[in-house]
Amino acid sequence: SSGINAEYGGNMPVCCDGAQLGNLASHMSQVAFLLEECSSCWYNFRTIFCQQICSPDQSTFMRVLEQFKIEGDDASVARSFQVSLTKEYAVKLFDSCKEVQAFGRDALPLICSSSTHCNHDRLLKELGNNASMAPYLTEFLVGNARDSVITPLQADVLSHCWEVPEDADEACSCEDCWVACFEKGKTPSLFSFEFE
Repeated sequence: SSGINAEYGGNMPVCCDGAQLGNLASHMSQVAFLLEECSSCWYNFRTIFCQQICSPDQSTFMRVLEQFKIEGDDASVARSFQVSLTKEYAVKLFDSCKEVQAFGRDALPLICSSSTHCNHDRLLKELGNNASMAPYLTEFLVGNARDSVITPLQADVLSHCWEVPEDADEACSCEDCWVACFEKGKTPSLFSFEFE
């Protein structure tokens, strides 16, 4: 748990072991190359999975849907979950990443597996169903209604790519999120090369 604690300033209580952190880091690396250059988007993206895997309050916003027995052991391991999020959380996660660029195009459609119609619902569905990106199969329930077992997670998230998270030194650059240029009072350049 020291990796998560170090990443969040050393004072965040966690409920995960080294193996879980390694698994989380491995899955996060699948999308890191698309989003990590934009600190607010990357912070929000990490937060949703860190909450899911390491939060000591998991039982308040998560429900285990399926588990399996470990061979030769009496222990059970969760295979799939439901995670309840407020709509505000889901929308802010999406909004902070929707203008982020990777390889000269919008990054989120690459994750949504669609060049069009990528929204917060589709993003969460893809993240939950794609085993290469999510540590576990996850059904995200978006809405503010509490059911008899779980309450929607409402974590602190940033709304825009030009915002700076507490654990970062700077916001997204103009090249990584073009709308950040307007917030910083800069004009985005269409070309990154110079003529001699």
